[in-house]
Amino acid sequence: MMGLTHTALSVTGVAMITGSVNPHILLIAAVSSQIPDLDTTKSWIGKVFYVVSSRIEQKFPHRSLTHSIFISFAIALVTIPLLLLNWIDWTLWIAAPVGHLISCFADCGTKLGCQFFYPINRDYWVIGLNPNNRVETGKTSDYAILSTTVLIFCITYYLIAGSGGIGAYVSKTFFPNNQTAIEMLRRENKRAIAVQVEGIKRIDNSRVNEKYWAISVAGSNLVTRAWSSDNIFRVGESGEIIPKKVNLLPDRLDIKTRRQRIEEATAAEWINSLPENALITGTLEIEDVGEVKLPIVPPGVMATITRTGDGVSLEHASRKDLEPLNDYFILKGEVLINNFKDYESALSRNYYNFSTYGAALRTEF
Repeated sequence: MMGLTHTALSVTGVAMITGSVNPHILLIAAVSSQIPDLDTTKSWIGKVFYVVSSRIEQKFPHRSLTHSIFISFAIALVTIPLLLLNWIDWTLWIAAPVGHLISCFADCGTKLGCQFFYPINRDYWVIGLNPNNRVETGKTSDYAILSTTVLIFCITYYLIAGSGGIGAYVSKTFFPNNQTAIEMLRRENKRAIAVQVEGIKRIDNSRVNEKYWAISVAGSNLVTRAWSSDNIFRVGESGEIIPKKVNLLPDRLDIKTRRQRIEEATAAEWINSLPENALITGTLEIEDVGEVKLPIVPPGVMATITRTGDGVSLEHASRKDLEPLNDYFILKGEVLINNFKDYESALSRNYYNFSTYGAALRTEF
């Protein structure tokens, strides 16, 4: 079976299993699909790694060692520390062993088959009792499988990505923009997405090339949280940052959202009950709101707390933003509390961490 067919099968299979068309995942699957052909110097990967390939070719029969299911298990075991340390998520981890396994299984459909359980069982395992119905490398059957697999991948991508098919895939992969991130954020549902934003700040036209967490969508703007602070920025033509390119990064954060109603509570007690790194959206009716002195918003940063007629309006406000309310009394309010999982470790790895809510406040799910 051709190397290109192996790649198509593994990439499509991994996309269907993980439910993701993340380019990093698909690339890992594609590379892993070529590992079995390291046992021959005639393959393109064997030519690239000729020294390794020639030694394997001399010591082991074709489609034996590198085509074994136990190599798939070995890849999974070697890479599992990356998963346990939260350096990668499960979709990236599983792409390598599954990509290799699919490629090996595909070779069982060829005339020779492969020693699928080498070295425990050295029989050549084949799919199909009639040798004439098996796949021949580079022949019509091989190209038929390739073309069918590519078609299935296009359909899979369309279903996973939402719309646009392969054309949208090319656009999102090679020409990422703000709308790409917005569409992905809407599909992720209760997950924040790491993005790399290149553009300029509206306030002074200074250049921006930094990482952010995309947490919400406001019209045509992407609402983002600075990677290592509570500052909120809107990324878009009408936002604080005008983007030239928005690259999607593989990191994701699970968001637990709670709706909370507040009735007659001291602001200090309520604020102290909030998770340390939570972002709050909603409205609060404050007693003597005219005396509240809100902080001056730093230039070029989105205002997260604004005064209304009888209280304040919150939009992704942090506990620090709420500190000016500490000495006041909340008559009533209704807010959404977004709790990001493992926040602190995300600054160096992937995810966020928060404490639990105070039991004294009434919370609705």
